[in-house]
Amino acid sequence: MPGATITVGNVEITAVHDNEGALPLSMVFPGVDAELWVPYKQRYPECFNGDNNENFAAHFDCYVIRSEGHTILVDTGAGSMATNPGTVTAFAGGVDGRLLSDLQAAGVNKEDIDTVFFTHLHPDHVGWNVNNDGPSPVPAFPNARYVFHQDDWEAFRPPRDSEVFGLTFWEETLAPLETAGVTEPLSGEHSITSEITAILTPGHTPGSMSLAIDSGGEKALVMGDVFHGPPQVSEPSWVFAFDADPDTAVQSRNRMLDRAEAENAIMAICHSTGFGRIISQEGRRYWQGL
Repeated sequence: MPGATITVGNVEITAVHDNEGALPLSMVFPGVDAELWVPYKQRYPECFNGDNNENFAAHFDCYVIRSEGHTILVDTGAGSMATNPGTVTAFAGGVDGRLLSDLQAAGVNKEDIDTVFFTHLHPDHVGWNVNNDGPSPVPAFPNARYVFHQDDWEAFRPPRDSEVFGLTFWEETLAPLETAGVTEPLSGEHSITSEITAILTPGHTPGSMSLAIDSGGEKALVMGDVFHGPPQVSEPSWVFAFDADPDTAVQSRNRMLDRAEAENAIMAICHSTGFGRIISQEGRRYWQGL
């Protein structure tokens, strides 16, 4: 079932769920000693799983945003064994995602979506891009433009997709969009609507982007993998294993924290279900779920 729906001024944002996985903390945060996780396991137990909470409980979430008559889907999740088999095997144990059924439950038809916005082009964010039911793959959201930063497009073209992840996801999930002529590469900040702006948040990938929402005096920031869960709000210097440029990723985290705090903006993080805000306690920032 779809997650929470919030309104930011005149903009409506609904969290939609695709899948979940268990990623060993020692693998995805190799520079963080085990004992440093203890206070965050107590504060955010929902972010961990395993017999000893030794895993990061990764959610593969997407967002539907409605603004000025437009329907925007943020990322397309990990996908299914039919659409993105290597990724679903690696990150979800071969279990198909449920983004499409979650969209239907939220009252969103595939045809309603006019923009698919990718926060970045990692394989767990592009999984439901295409429909393979026919003789050749076609875009799964037939009325949508697929929007992303050009730097990511160049960064993950074959053979780079296989070199970085050991997965040949490009030909399965991204090449068919290029063939269909529905891609829209960006080179910088870009207005999606007058209430929504795509902004640069590089580091996790060269072309990572987020959405800044400003409507009716209220603000929100919808991010991909700038943060990997609530603990990084308090520990922005903790580096995720798949950050392409760790120093730049830390800078982006700090910049977004400063902005979110200054604007009292709602935050959405794709690998952590739901929405939250930054609070300050004893001189430290923490995530507080809504």
